[in-house]
Amino acid sequence: MSNGELRLGVDQTVARITIDNAGKRNAMNAAMWRRLPVLLAEATADPEVRVVVLTGAGDAFCAGADISELHEIEGPGGSVTEPAERALLECPLPTIALINGLCIGGGCQLAASCDLRVAAESAVFGITPAKLGVVYPPSSIARLTELVGPSAAKLLLFSADLFSAPRALAMRLVDEVVADPAERVAELAGTIAGRSQLSVRAAKELVDLAGRGAPLTERAEHWHDVAVTTGETAEGVGAFLERRMPVFPFA
Repeated sequence: MSNGELRLGVDQTVARITIDNAGKRNAMNAAMWRRLPVLLAEATADPEVRVVVLTGAGDAFCAGADISELHEIEGPGGSVTEPAERALLECPLPTIALINGLCIGGGCQLAASCDLRVAAESAVFGITPAKLGVVYPPSSIARLTELVGPSAAKLLLFSADLFSAPRALAMRLVDEVVADPAERVAELAGTIAGRSQLSVRAAKELVDLAGRGAPLTERAEHWHDVAVTTGETAEGVGAFLERRMPVFPFA
């Protein structure tokens, strides 16, 4: 049994979940997959947290599922990876994957489930079930196809090859490739945390609905009403006209 762990740390408005299984390049064992939804719920329940960052310890993001525990990860009771993926997708807070080094298989599954992905120039990506005779989860295939399109998804899945960060960027598997992803993610998380959280929450929900082809009107009207009744819009517009920093009431 692997002794890897997930760690949750909170620094003011940013929660960081760190994948740590150094002996296996941060591969996720069954217990770690099960732990992720719990930590996401803890982060979301903290009233100060506005952004969640998912990253790996050391020089790897995640080398995928721990193959030595595949019988438990993809057991007769169902996959433990899909609830973790769903917890990331359904997290009401913005999520950012900070990717160093390897991002393989289940690592790509986790990164793709985040809202944004920032990668180091040296990061390496691959989706490798075809090397193992494993069927990639349907929800993961759907998300991958949404991000990169059918042709690139097939290239990744058919070949099981490894791709550089610049190639992953060209595929739209990641959003940014930078020399120092930790610095960039800290900057980005700080920016998001400083914006109207009502606007951010509304945008996340509405973009996700649009991605599923769902109607937006009812939820958009809901968020508009909240913006008016809480005074969020009035404060934002007033601060802009008065050339001051806004103090948004919605949290």
